[in-house]
Amino acid sequence: MRTTRIRLFALLLVIALAAGALVGCAKKDEPAVSDGTSITTETVPIKIGTLPTEDSLPLWVAEQQGLFEKAGLSVEILIFQAAQERDAAFASGAIDAYMGDIIASAALEAGGSPVSMATVMLGATAKEGRFGIVAKPGSKAKTLADLAGVPVATSSATIQEYVLDGLMSAANVPADNVKKEVVAKVPVRFELLMNGKLEAAALPEPFLTLAVSQGAVLIADDTTGANLTQTVLGVSDKFMATPGGMLTVKELLGVWDQSVDVINADPNAFRALLVDKARLPEPLKDTYPVNAYPKAAPPTQAEVDAVLTWMKSKELLKADVTYADLVQALPE
Repeated sequence: MRTTRIRLFALLLVIALAAGALVGCAKKDEPAVSDGTSITTETVPIKIGTLPTEDSLPLWVAEQQGLFEKAGLSVEILIFQAAQERDAAFASGAIDAYMGDIIASAALEAGGSPVSMATVMLGATAKEGRFGIVAKPGSKAKTLADLAGVPVATSSATIQEYVLDGLMSAANVPADNVKKEVVAKVPVRFELLMNGKLEAAALPEPFLTLAVSQGAVLIADDTTGANLTQTVLGVSDKFMATPGGMLTVKELLGVWDQSVDVINADPNAFRALLVDKARLPEPLKDTYPVNAYPKAAPPTQAEVDAVLTWMKSKELLKADVTYADLVQALPE
């Protein structure tokens, strides 16, 4: 009887040790992250919403070159014609991530659609994603001081208004001398400016280059000081928390870096793709410079805090938002 009990105990001990080893292996395959979730060994499909602008070229190149498939990723890129449509799709869960800016991300976070800004897509340096202020053709204005008290067309509560305020402040134009005329749609703003119906306008690329090439007067842009226009890849916190979500984003950023290397090695090789996807104006299709793009890295706290401070001053946030709310570190 005693011999039988010893053998039974030994058998149970072996089973227990084997089970423990299996649990240990599973934990090694699923490393824990700071919030208690884990990365699974399988990626999951992800839908990314973009606008038809140059910011998303690395995503389109990755799609064209098969880089997503090589990384084992299932990525669907959806192009929206307006930021409002993109944001509505994100809030409803129709897309998992988007190309947008810090203002849009903070507004979504405060509005109940938690988001993490995974990387800057364009605007990591002053030479990327130029934004500027131009005066109408034939204008005598040469500096931002010349535009003090002059209505400058822009959109309201957007990154464009933020940059206008930032450039004026850097030029020491008092805030009460910064006059704005709201013209929400960039193409309409461009046409009114070129027809002389606006004195000045704030324009993003490629409309800025097009305006200057057709006689508008470049007054200032954000390529000499700090870049004020970071475009970011925002990812739903809900997606990040699902099994495989964190791993998918990590792998996606790895593909982003591969695509950036491909573009930066020969930017002009992807001009046709840029013209097609970003819908560059016909006069610029052969001459518009293809950007160099940054490797994956989130926006800095200084960049985010400056935007949040501006949004709070304009009462644009429904709830308090911090840098920590918007940037989530991925595990190594």
